[in-house]
Amino acid sequence: MKIYLAARFDRKDEVRELHNKLVEQGHEITYDWTTHKMIKPYHENPEMSQKYSLQDMEGVKNCDIFILFTADGGTGTFIELGAAILSNLKHNKPEIFVVGEHNTKSIFYFHPSVKRKDTVQEVLDEIKKNS
Repeated sequence: MKIYLAARFDRKDEVRELHNKLVEQGHEITYDWTTHKMIKPYHENPEMSQKYSLQDMEGVKNCDIFILFTADGGTGTFIELGAAILSNLKHNKPEIFVVGEHNTKSIFYFHPSVKRKDTVQEVLDEIKKNS
């Protein structure tokens, strides 16, 4: 399966660890944003901001499974989730998971295309069951 992981930038080490686990299980990561440099404030780095936004959207567009690590705040993950929901509505993919303790904090976490899970292990178990 082709998988995209969305999370706040400060969780990149956790995401990188899951990338490794998923690749070991035979999955493909559609885009590894954990290699990005910190470019805030974005208005001072417009070229890199544009490049990163295009790469992230391409990763979302090409995935079969979209996993969002919830947080109390953040903005980029909401954009990625919106793109994943729209893709799901138009193309019936990706399968969308929203994971973590904040999985009830947004109205869009309750969209019919979204599956809310408390832990990453629950997502991994469902992926394995459906593979």
